[in-house]
Amino acid sequence: MRGDISAICGVLREYDRFLVSCHENPEGDAIGSELALALALRKMGKTVTILNADPVPRNLLFLSGTDTVVFAEDGSKYDVAVLVDCNSVGRTGKIAGELLKPRVRVIIDHHQTSEDLGPLALIDSDAAAAGLLVYKVLVALGVEIDRDIAKNVYTAILTDTGSFRYGNSSQEAFCVAGEMIRLGVNPWAVSEQVYETQSYNRLRLLGRVLSSLETVLGGRVAAITTLRADLDEFEANKDDLEGFINYPRSILGTEVAVSFREEGGGEVRISFRSKGRIDVSGVAARFGGGGHRNAAGCTVSGALEEVKRQIFEAIETVLS
Repeated sequence: MRGDISAICGVLREYDRFLVSCHENPEGDAIGSELALALALRKMGKTVTILNADPVPRNLLFLSGTDTVVFAEDGSKYDVAVLVDCNSVGRTGKIAGELLKPRVRVIIDHHQTSEDLGPLALIDSDAAAAGLLVYKVLVALGVEIDRDIAKNVYTAILTDTGSFRYGNSSQEAFCVAGEMIRLGVNPWAVSEQVYETQSYNRLRLLGRVLSSLETVLGGRVAAITTLRADLDEFEANKDDLEGFINYPRSILGTEVAVSFREEGGGEVRISFRSKGRIDVSGVAARFGGGGHRNAAGCTVSGALEEVKRQIFEAIETVLS
């Protein structure tokens, strides 16, 4: 683990106005982590604004504090910008410029990086979730973790470990999750909201996306594709695609699952999932993306079929 928790706690105690953010296209860990931190800072009497590039996914709107997330704000009004679940302002998307305006920047993240980001960057690529690092900061601050904060921390851990099914499901992850349950979190209530609350059209969209299922490289790679027309037809958005990639990942013999999503402006969003042997973060990095060994993503410009060809070729180089 890199960074100085004491120095970070000193900044969180000293300053009064905080702008908290996460990466674009946020998921459970990013949302849960930033909400937990924001709620804790508000308990300390601080002024906190959560600024995101993209809306909170529908299945996470039950979390405490989601109604305070905004999508436009003047960053010059704040003393400190805090990034959670990402280590680069560039990964925050269209709001990056506002996050550069506060004079102090704190980073709390568990993604791999070789860059030295200084003592105010708490980086631990071995942590199962950014929520675990936020929890450590809150403990060091001495902030009382109430049920609302606990629910956010628990959700961050739950989602980034795949309900404790992924290889990053460490003893620490189970211990902190257990502590959040002791503080009042109802595991079933959270799981129901995260995984079992979906629309009729989302299930219809799943059928369409699964019809695009293909395997390449001798079945070692399985992929699904979502066209913009698919989202329009089912009145869906990219949030509705959460978890779809787990279907190709589950195929017997598959080592890497890939999800392709058509976006505007001639771009394709790619998500990768690995069963463990292949480091997909390295593949994503070739195209300007990043992530973890078993879960990563990138955005590539070009026609869909050409992008797919490039991605499959890149994966092939690491399969041998």
